[in-house]
Amino acid sequence: MTRVYFYILFLSISFSSFGQVKEFGLFAGGTYYTGDLNRSHMSQVDYSLGAIYKKDFKNERVSLRFQLMYNSVKASDYKTGLSSQVKRNLSFRSTVLEFGPVIEVDFFSFRPGQSNPELSSFGTPYFLLGVNYMKMNPKALYNGQWIELQPLMTENQSIPYSLNQIVIPFGIGVKVNFTPNTVLSIEYGIRKTFTDYLDDVSGMYPNPSNISSLSAELADRTNYGELYQPEGINGTSYGLQRGNPSDKDWYSVFGFMLTYQFINRSTCPSW
Repeated sequence: MTRVYFYILFLSISFSSFGQVKEFGLFAGGTYYTGDLNRSHMSQVDYSLGAIYKKDFKNERVSLRFQLMYNSVKASDYKTGLSSQVKRNLSFRSTVLEFGPVIEVDFFSFRPGQSNPELSSFGTPYFLLGVNYMKMNPKALYNGQWIELQPLMTENQSIPYSLNQIVIPFGIGVKVNFTPNTVLSIEYGIRKTFTDYLDDVSGMYPNPSNISSLSAELADRTNYGELYQPEGINGTSYGLQRGNPSDKDWYSVFGFMLTYQFINRSTCPSW
């Protein structure tokens, strides 16, 4: 999948040479995760920041942008209020660095700062779709410190899961000409991941005798504060379901994007 991603990235960069209007900008907003520790949308929201480079094609309907996003996701069983999850007592947080190309397809013809009355000079809704690279790093709070979970292999995996993943962003937005040289967009996008370990939770509780003591404590937190008496094997949760491996993790990003346009007045394409 990594090879496929870089091939798509190469094609995107090649196609972007035909754009006539260049835009640079910033993104600011919120993000939230959905998976084994959180099933609700717009719940346990954290922040998202990004840098944007965009080229608009001649047909007035398609833009190609490259985005570098810094997303922070988090979730806690306790905050769901669901008794079964409160008993499980798991929590995590992770930074998610995201980079790659995204295609924007406008509903109506639109160009930043354009004044042609036959086109939509004010604004338009749009779709977005891309293929991005992401790097995650789930952590858990333990004795006042945030501990990286992937090296601990808390579910006794045969090999550590990869922190580098492919993610598919898609969503909708609305863009308007805010000033003659700036475009303001409001956007909501969902990220489909191909991992179930964004939250470090996927399968069964491991046998604590097969992992380190720190891994065992972070894998099974049902005894903390005597919230729950496990009903697994040997007085632990070993043998019980910890997560759902068939349900991959997702995260969503929403917010505002402000871009400034630089017009290439040359009639020759840039290479």
